[in-house]
Amino acid sequence: MSLNPLEWVEKLFSTADKAIGIAKEAVTDKDKANELIAHLEELKSTTMYLAELETKTVPWLDGLHKMGRQILNVLTIVAVVLLMMTGHTVTPEVAIILGGPNVAYQLIKGKGK
Repeated sequence: MSLNPLEWVEKLFSTADKAIGIAKEAVTDKDKANELIAHLEELKSTTMYLAELETKTVPWLDGLHKMGRQILNVLTIVAVVLLMMTGHTVTPEVAIILGGPNVAYQLIKGKGK
């Protein structure tokens, strides 16, 4: 029976979590228990990273996702310029509507690099 990468990661995570639970209960030396738990957590994060590397992506969609902040910023600027060129006033309500998606994206994605 062959496991796909996602099933393999789930199985490893389950095993690592069980080992962490056992380490917390059975190991009396707290320093050794913390060291073992740190190694298991590192194993989990490395495994997740390797699984992410094996994930198939659509290049243009991946690029579009990486440009999310910039695209939202440019679209907001273009929308404001078009509104001003057509004689519309940018009221606080309109500003909230225009900036809402960008603010939501920033809150969801975090600070970035």
